Amino acid sequence: MSVHNEQPVEKKKPAAARKKRPADPVKAKHRKINQILMIVLLAVSAVTIVALIVNTVLVVRNSSVANQGTEDGMTSNTGQSMKNDVYIIGNNPTDIEKEYFQKLTDSLKGGNPEEIAEAVVYNFVSDYFTWTNKDGNYEVGGLQYIFAEKYSKFEEWNRWYPNSDMDLYISQYGRANLIQVKEITTEVPTFRTDDFTVQSVDPAETYPCYQVQVKWTYEDTAVNTADFPNRMRFQVVDHDGRFEIVEFYDMPSVEAWEAQNGGADSSTDDPEPDASASPEAGSEG
Repeated sequence: MSVHNEQPVEKKKPAAARKKRPADPVKAKHRKINQILMIVLLAVSAVTIVALIVNTVLVVRNSSVANQGTEDGMTSNTGQSMKNDVYIIGNNPTDIEKEYFQKLTDSLKGGNPEEIAEAVVYNFVSDYFTWTNKDGNYEVGGLQYIFAEKYSKFEEWNRWYPNSDMDLYISQYGRANLIQVKEITTEVPTFRTDDFTVQSVDPAETYPCYQVQVKWTYEDTAVNTADFPNRMRFQVVDHDGRFEIVEFYDMPSVEAWEAQNGGADSSTDDPEPDASASPEAGSEG
């Protein structure tokens, strides 16, 4: 029988009895700073998110209020329409532009062709000759009322008269002090004139044409409004249900021509919309 010599087993000390390593004060300080920075970052993120939500709600609410009348009326009080089946009101419309656009919308619903043609001219004049809501000469009002095939000629004409000086006026007087149409009146009752043939398309097309002659006044402003047109004669065609301006003339030029030729000319056939043109310029649409 063999005898084993048992070795005494060394018992480990309980964990609680172990000696704790002293904490590193530098690491502890950094850890505390990191915790504080994390809390601050979370707080800033929360505030930012709340601010974004509030701002989004305000923008949506303001946009909703601003566009409240896009379909049915400019405001619930006026019931004025921002657009209709054919046209849409220009940017930053003045009160008179809103009034004339409503007149156009009403005439489209039940007016005769003469009323529609006249309303189209009112809207063109009030938009084109109002600069207080324009940012520069690149912003041309009333383009939607110009016959499509005349766009390029109209824009070319517009570069030198009268919008070419808009930037200069803005720099000298400020946009708020520029011209703004105050009121438009019809000088001669609008009537159906000779059909207008547009030769710039192939084949040439002929449309019913209406003559509209208007004058207008400007709001009091820092610029001399006498330097700007205030009387014109327009030829407006029924372009397959859409009434559009094919040409227009400054009335002093028209009256000078009529005086030289011994009578009034009910229609003008110059190929370009030129406010200083003479009706004797030729016959082309």
